[in-house]
Parts: sequence; structure tokens; C-alpha cells
Amino acid sequence: MEPMLILLLDCCRPHHSDADLALIGDRLARADGARLTLLARRHRVEGLVWRTISRTGIVPLGAQPIGETARRIVADGFAMALESGRVHGAFSRASLPHLFVKGQTLGTLAWGDPLLKHQLDLDLLVPPNAIGKAARLLEALGYVQQVPDPSVDTTDWHRSHKESQWRSDDGILLDLHSRLGDHPALLPSAVATVKPQVVEVPGGIALPTLPDRLLLPYLAVHGASSAWFRVKWLADFAALVARTPPDALAAIAGQAPRLGAGRTFAAGLILANRLLGTRLPEDLEADRATLRLVAIATDMIGNSGEPTKRRFGTLPIHRAQLLMVPGSHYFLSELMRKVGQLLIR
Repeated sequence: MEPMLILLLDCCRPHHSDADLALIGDRLARADGARLTLLARRHRVEGLVWRTISRTGIVPLGAQPIGETARRIVADGFAMALESGRVHGAFSRASLPHLFVKGQTLGTLAWGDPLLKHQLDLDLLVPPNAIGKAARLLEALGYVQQVPDPSVDTTDWHRSHKESQWRSDDGILLDLHSRLGDHPALLPSAVATVKPQVVEVPGGIALPTLPDRLLLPYLAVHGASSAWFRVKWLADFAALVARTPPDALAAIAGQAPRLGAGRTFAAGLILANRLLGTRLPEDLEADRATLRLVAIATDMIGNSGEPTKRRFGTLPIHRAQLLMVPGSHYFLSELMRKVGQLLIR
């Protein structure tokens, strides 16, 4: 990996001792700030990198845009929190079960700060049989369906897709989820009707999100589904791992495959250990396919370009998706799902 990417990863580690910060500060003083800025933007970790830069007191020449973006993330975060509260209030009054996933609830749980994370949209999970009701509530709140086209029935769309995308009248994006995995076998128990944990975000707003036993496996599935090509996904996963007691982490690691996370949790733990220094549970099992997932992700993180902007750049992502769960049944059904997507296009 290039030196500036290694520095960026070190800035995104969950914990820094005073000695760590002194070493990072020395490297920041000699860093290519413009390159660090480009990488922070590519991996959407400006808030995390600026936090570390601020703690060292050393701003590399050319890295000032990282601070500007970090301040924008904070300002946008307050708007996202207020909108989350508005959506939560409407769904609660309608007695419609719902969970907010990722976003500011995750920022609070993983980092102790809901305003560090680059949040482009709200992610809302509802029961599959309540998609029609959820769509009507969003429309009443001023949202318009963007994907699929508004002429397509939302309930019909969700029979074969995990999410639809909506935009509010003031430009806020919301992904409405009926499940969290692209393949139905991924985390089938991560549903909106589970008993949530409630997390406070700015403005004293309390939002429901996934319980701990499902949150880390979900982050592993989410990251692996994109071959972890952005550091922000791995950093959030690693930060939550670092905050999880060793016994609880070992228990989640043992349960994750049975919950439908397949190989993704073990792969995520290994990747976070190698790149961000988090611990590994004892006796963690990793077969060759798991290690292949780690290798694919390492290559994707190390490539400075966007996968969608390179010819065949998303092929490693598709390969990773085929390896996420052991067994021929998953492999063949996931392959058929991909073929079906190509035919629909």
C-alpha cells in the first residue's frame, strides 16, 4: 500500500495513545496533504482523519480541505438528526416497526460521536409486509420515490429488491429497506421487529437501531457486499469491535454464521486486525475462501480509483459476493440472482 494510504488507515484506528499520536504527527508533518485529501475523500473518512489531525495539532500542507469537509459533515449531521427524528415520529405514531441502520446511531455506538461519519442518506428498515404503508408515510412527509421510477409500485419492487430510494422535498435521501442483505439468505433474522437498542443523536432525539448481536454481523455483511472498498465501512466495524468486550465479541463471532453472516464476520475481523489493529477472538476459524475475501478487500482498499469508474472495476465485488456464504446452494442462487439482474437491465 502507498504511504499516504497507510497514514490514512492509521488516522482511522479506533484508539490512539499519546505515543501513537506523536508518531502520526511526525508523519503528518512530512505528508503529502493533497494526496491525503484525495484518499480521505475517496474513502469518505474526512471526519475521522480530521479528528486525528486536530489531536496532533499538525495540518499537512494541502490537507486543509479535509477540515472543511469535516466541518460540513458536522453541520449536515444536525440536519440529518432532525430529519431522522421527524421520520421516527411519523412511523411511531403510525405504530409501524422501524429501525435506523448505520448513520448517526452507528456513529454514537462506534465512535461516541454521531457527527464524525460522512452520511449521505438515511437508512430505514421496515417489515416486508409494511412496505406499502411505509411508502405512504414517506409520501405524506414530502418524499418522492427515486429508484425505482415513481410509476413503479413500491411493494412490487421490494419483492425482488432489498431497498427503494427516496428524496425529500428539501433534498435529503432515504433508503427504505425491507431486508438488509442483497441475497435473502443473508441475515434473515435482522428484521425491523427485533427488540431494538435505542441511541440518542443530536437534539436529544432517541432512535431505534439493531441490537448488538445483529449490528456487528450486519456491518460485516454490508462491508463484504462491496468488498470493503471504502475505508469508512471498515473503520466503523473496527471501532465497534474495539468497544465490544472480548467475551461478547467471541460469542458474536460464533453466532454470526448461524445468523446468516456466512464468512463475512471472520473476514471483517481479520481485515480490521491487519489494517486497523483491532484484536482477534481466540480460535477464530478462517477457511481459504474467508482469506480470499480478505485478499480481495485489501486489493480494493489499496486501489485509489472508484470501482464503478474502472473497466471491470466491480468484478472483484461480484467475486466477493459469491464467496460470502459457504455451500453450493448459496453460490448457485447468488449467481442466478446476478444473471437475473443482468437480464433485467
